[in-house]
Amino acid sequence: MKNSCVITFEGLNITRLLNELCKKGIALQVVERQAKICQIKVSGKQSDKVVALLREKCYNIKNIRYTGYFAIGKFIKKRFIVPIVLLIAVIGLAFSSRICWKIEVTGDFDTQTVLEALSSVGVSRGKNLYRLNIDNVENAVANSVGAMYAVVNVKGSVAYVNVVANKQIEPPIDMNTRRDIIATRAGIVTNVLCEQGLAKVKVGDTVQVGDVLIEGRRVFNDGESKDVYALGKVTIELAASGFAEYNGYKTVVEETGNIYKKISVVLFGKEYGAKCKFENYTVSVTDVKLYPLNLEVRTNVYKEMRETTVSATLNECLEELKEKAYKTAQTNCDYEVKDVRYNITDNGVEAVLIGYAEVY
Repeated sequence: MKNSCVITFEGLNITRLLNELCKKGIALQVVERQAKICQIKVSGKQSDKVVALLREKCYNIKNIRYTGYFAIGKFIKKRFIVPIVLLIAVIGLAFSSRICWKIEVTGDFDTQTVLEALSSVGVSRGKNLYRLNIDNVENAVANSVGAMYAVVNVKGSVAYVNVVANKQIEPPIDMNTRRDIIATRAGIVTNVLCEQGLAKVKVGDTVQVGDVLIEGRRVFNDGESKDVYALGKVTIELAASGFAEYNGYKTVVEETGNIYKKISVVLFGKEYGAKCKFENYTVSVTDVKLYPLNLEVRTNVYKEMRETTVSATLNECLEELKEKAYKTAQTNCDYEVKDVRYNITDNGVEAVLIGYAEVY
């Protein structure tokens, strides 16, 4: 493959220019002229010198085309990201089947606990799974978390882990022993279902932790009673509140005008590139996927944001006050929120988070 450069340019006094190139020791392999347009072919090593002379003489360079290995070098020099991407792709394809890029955890234990158990036996993201002993890993994980058993499957670069807890068999219930249903949460009773025993509360009652909801006692028509195992369900409405004070101002977020742009590579779901230099920002992302490689070139455009306070009426502050009141109420809430009620006054907003507890 011959290394050469074909240059097409336009201008006057072309004969004088060609003579000057020859005097400078530049070999013209091909010369084609048509009026004021000329096309010459020189070696790739002398191309920069020719281009510099043409620009010095103010000729209009219409096209520059490289051939051979010299063209590859120019392409890489101008588009340095391409060889980096290709290199990463080659490495990724060579090792993806041996490297763990993802771990999916299912079963009776939380993900972090299982990941820590796996890490203790050398299984984590980025680790080589080529010589992995599945039986040893399963036994080690089960022993570490106190599970009944663990199952590990490796497919490609993903490890699937299922960990099952020991099943405890509940002892049989003796229906002849007394048992009361006791309130475990404080709140307002919204529903009472008594199957066996004596209901001590009704809908609308306020109860505290420890109150008897259904007494383990059966009363007969003659007035006699007998201890029984209380059965039933009582639903208690739970409430947690938080307050946000209105002070005549609200917080707004605006752009500073500063923009930061970066190009990164995404390989197997992980992004490789510099971090944004802004503390607060919005970002727009454009991905270009390279098929059939599991690779993406990502362009991130960051816009810096800043918070400022401005004067505002209560109505203008409502959304912000509701959000603050909600977050405050959340600190007192340890249950699933089913409803939110807002109480708005001249002094601010109160958020009440409603949930339900069922006591059996």
